[in-house]
Amino acid sequence: MKYTEAVKKVEDYLECEETKINSFGSALPNYVNPNIRLKIQDNDTEEYNFGWVFYYNTEEFIRTGDFREALGGNAPLIVNKYTEELVITGTAEDVDSYIKNYAKTGGPRTKA
Repeated sequence: MKYTEAVKKVEDYLECEETKINSFGSALPNYVNPNIRLKIQDNDTEEYNFGWVFYYNTEEFIRTGDFREALGGNAPLIVNKYTEELVITGTAEDVDSYIKNYAKTGGPRTKA
């Protein structure tokens, strides 16, 4: 798998997540749909022997740096260039531990 194909895979995933977020709705009075757009943080993408680790956030946060526009719980995504698998890491541990576990075992949460 080429890098551009991995980017497309992540963008497709983010598009699905956008739909879920934006269609969630609320029973609160005067609720306005947030119309959140998700985007890869290009400068933060990391390359490894197995593939890439992608970080993402809202387009507005990336553009402005305003933490009020940031996502919470947006775990980095691994794309394996050999299997073309997209894997959601996690947020309970340091990102490096997920990456190390994935490199050793093929699973981000499986301890080597």
